[in-house]
Amino acid sequence: MKKILFLLIIIITNSCKNEKIEIYTINGNITGIHSNFSVKLDSIDSDNKKFKIDSVRVINNTFNFNIPKSKKAIHYEIKIINDSLKQPVSFFRFWFENENISIKGGLSEEMNIKIKGGKLNEIQNGFNAVFIKYDTPEIINEIMSSNSDEKRKNIIKKYMNLINNDRINFCFNNPDNIISLNTINDLSYYISSDSLKLYYNKLDKQLQSSSDGKQLERVMDIQKLKKGDTIQYFTAKDVNGKIVNLKKFSGNVILLDFWASWCAPCHKQNKEEFQIIFDKFKGKNFKIISYSIDKKSDEKAWIQSSKNDNIRWLNISNLEGSDDLISNQFQVSSYPTSFLINTKGMIEKVFIGYNPNSNEIEKEIEKLLK
Repeated sequence: MKKILFLLIIIITNSCKNEKIEIYTINGNITGIHSNFSVKLDSIDSDNKKFKIDSVRVINNTFNFNIPKSKKAIHYEIKIINDSLKQPVSFFRFWFENENISIKGGLSEEMNIKIKGGKLNEIQNGFNAVFIKYDTPEIINEIMSSNSDEKRKNIIKKYMNLINNDRINFCFNNPDNIISLNTINDLSYYISSDSLKLYYNKLDKQLQSSSDGKQLERVMDIQKLKKGDTIQYFTAKDVNGKIVNLKKFSGNVILLDFWASWCAPCHKQNKEEFQIIFDKFKGKNFKIISYSIDKKSDEKAWIQSSKNDNIRWLNISNLEGSDDLISNQFQVSSYPTSFLINTKGMIEKVFIGYNPNSNEIEKEIEKLLK
């Protein structure tokens, strides 16, 4: 019996020794970094959580990592650290698809850093080119030389719309990959349901059945709302976990605000403008409803932020983050965004952002309560 066991150990040991682990390299050459810099490598999961992989010192503007073969594409992040200042000075992300990775460029020109190796990095470089196209002295000068905040906002909005249109077109021309799918999900509020269905049909079965593919499938069937539309009442949980159906507030004037624990202007609006509005219209046919687009992993931050902001009105969420179907239905693309809904459930006004020097929301509420 002992001889048989001894032979089995030898066989297993030898087979382990003969098994080769395929190794690939990440080779970086970035001008502007030197021996006082180090580089950290993290992997990133589908929820954008980071996991430490390795760190190396910079030698003559270069750094190298070895990574093993993987069964699927892995998203990585490189973070360049100035060790003298003890702080990161740059970071960028790339995909690993069992090919050697080459990273070249300059620290002062992050947008022009070239990452080669694998189909997904080619796709990412194409997306980066969209932003580079609009990063010109002429456009920057047009924005900076505008003589009012309102004009500046309109110019920025104009170029953001152009950038988003170019991103969407790029996705439709390069559809069958995780980068384009993620981008389409992020920009779905700009895209009609018919166009979303057209894009979905361009995906292979594997992407369609992925979590991102299923999210797109849910979003493309949503009836999107705009000013003048009648809302569909929905359910969500308050900070105590109690399910609330907004239908119970039908017949009231409602200010429905979309916010998040990580949104600084949202906190200011909660602490300033909404406190005044809540006190002024308390006891009248009016309700403020705050809807957080935090995700499940940020539930504690949502609850703590609600306490810090002294939210005394209804405060709800489905904790679905960027996958939230309610914010998609209302086509919310920035935070805070508030919808003023009349007693018939129709959207009267949409307010994007927070302007501490304006009381427009208060005035519009007064009109509906007369």
